[in-house]
Amino acid sequence: MEYQRLIFRKIFPVVVSVLLASCAYYNTFYNAEQYFKKGIQEIEAQGNDRITVNIRKYFNSAIEKSNKVLINYPDSRWTDNAAYIIAMSHYYKTDYSTARKNFEQFFANYPASDLRPRAEIWYGRCLWKLGEKEQALRQLLKSSQREKNPQMRSEIFFALADLYRSSGELDSALIYYQKTISAGRDIPQAASAQYKIAEINLAQNNIDLAITNLKKIYKYHPSSELIDKMQILLARIYREDNRFDEARTLIDAKLNDISNEAIWGDLELQLALLYLAEGDLESARLRFSQITEKYKGKPVSSEAYYHLGELYMNTLNDYERAKTNYEKVKKEDRNSRFALSAQEKIADITKYFALRKKYEETWKTVKIYIDNAEGNIDSSNIKNTEEEDSDEIKKALEQFQRAKAQMADTVTVFKNYYQELYELGEMHFFNFGNTDSAFYYFNRIYRTPYYNPVRDKALYALYFLLKESGKDDLADSYLDSMRLEFPDSQYLRFIEHRDIVIPEDNLQARQMFLRAESYFDFQPDSAITVYSEIADKYPDTKYAEKSLLAIGWLYHYRLYNLGNSIKYYEKFLEKYPESDLLEYGKKELNDLQEISNWITSAGDDSSADSTGKDFSLPDSSGAGDLPPDEADERDRK
Repeated sequence: MEYQRLIFRKIFPVVVSVLLASCAYYNTFYNAEQYFKKGIQEIEAQGNDRITVNIRKYFNSAIEKSNKVLINYPDSRWTDNAAYIIAMSHYYKTDYSTARKNFEQFFANYPASDLRPRAEIWYGRCLWKLGEKEQALRQLLKSSQREKNPQMRSEIFFALADLYRSSGELDSALIYYQKTISAGRDIPQAASAQYKIAEINLAQNNIDLAITNLKKIYKYHPSSELIDKMQILLARIYREDNRFDEARTLIDAKLNDISNEAIWGDLELQLALLYLAEGDLESARLRFSQITEKYKGKPVSSEAYYHLGELYMNTLNDYERAKTNYEKVKKEDRNSRFALSAQEKIADITKYFALRKKYEETWKTVKIYIDNAEGNIDSSNIKNTEEEDSDEIKKALEQFQRAKAQMADTVTVFKNYYQELYELGEMHFFNFGNTDSAFYYFNRIYRTPYYNPVRDKALYALYFLLKESGKDDLADSYLDSMRLEFPDSQYLRFIEHRDIVIPEDNLQARQMFLRAESYFDFQPDSAITVYSEIADKYPDTKYAEKSLLAIGWLYHYRLYNLGNSIKYYEKFLEKYPESDLLEYGKKELNDLQEISNWITSAGDDSSADSTGKDFSLPDSSGAGDLPPDEADERDRK
């Protein structure tokens, strides 16, 4: 017995020490894991990828606790988990450069870790975010060939599909979404892949196939959130395909079912858009207005305000009310996909009112000259009130100078008049969708011969306007007029041979801009590529300045790339200091620079990376502080 007590006295302290150490490092890792999970949960709860101050705090704490495990307990069984959490936390903070280094250290230090397959997926995504697309694809394809686990293969294929889709390679995306389904038919990832296949088919105008794809989702155990998204998309597809009865039946059934309460606002929005498509403008207007009242402060309210603005501007031609509704879009939802477009239209309407006023003043002067030239005013009896000069030579010189000055003034006035007419025509056509008014202004330029060097340009605009409206015969008649009257015009050469690039060609830039907008929601990388091409090829057009601003906005609100968003906002301000969107650009840039300065001053270990993503200012109220965690106390012990 004495021997046993002796052994116990010698061994017990060692056992206790081992147990305490084990408990300490587990508690430390447990804390790291909990902070990491909270960061993920908050991202999912807010429904977008925007990284707030509070989310950043969660991930910073996860990094701090994980580093403690690696430094204080390097031989523990949790070190690979801790290293993985560090890399993933940096990824979610969009500190991609640091995340890449962490992933590569993880692979070197833990080549046999069970977490390696999942780490390889996120490493591939990280390389893509850093612009190393070819390397990312090689990495993921290599992982897919080596991986045997069906769930992991499914996740790898899903990542590949997402990356192809973001860059506009939709056929490749479809292949890998289908591989996702084939590899993991019984996991939620398959349902998400099926949904994205439907979205791509809708984008490619394969309507029936998109509907079939959506209905297949139920086979793959979708989440309730995905089912909600599916129902909204299905209602939209029916509406856009003019299958109004099917759309209404679906929407009414869902609105009368309390289990769909979470998506009632989105369903009501689809109903308002259905009224609009049917031409019932008053019902559409009332429903949009009801949505803004019932769902105030929510994204669906923001979208309803945007559609109200569109209705007032493009259909009812009430530009004041349109402007009022556009101004509420960003107030309701700063991250709304309609926020940038609404801001541009506010600037357009403001410019239109100013231009219209200038035109009316210029017209007063021009009308006097035209009436006089066409015999509507008798100027023969206008008396010369100046004193007669006996010196004939001096008198002749004075008359010559007066005539010369008058001619210069007249030419300048007419130049301004034609410029204002042309801009009004462009605004009605490009910005307000009012083809009849645009035709009136362009035709007025062509029909006015006085001091007019831009008649061929007006004919060019009329030709393209009629072509886009499907009036080919009438368009060709204007082309014949151009051939007859302006055989050497650069605009004629462009129409017939496309062998020159016309400066300030809003018509050509517009076609590219519309293509970029079609990529805006689902393929931001592709949108940025087209916007960049517009800025390079047509730098003197309004579409070039809108394109630079759109690139900055996409990096800001969709790709969450602080460095590039600041870069393109600055480029926009530098190249277009007279832009109507200047104040908006300045405001966005100032917000980002303030955030960038805060990140730097906060001493964040990721702050040196210009791709940081925190677009929320620090919460000075303290409301963003981390909640107390009982495990923290055990960790300190």
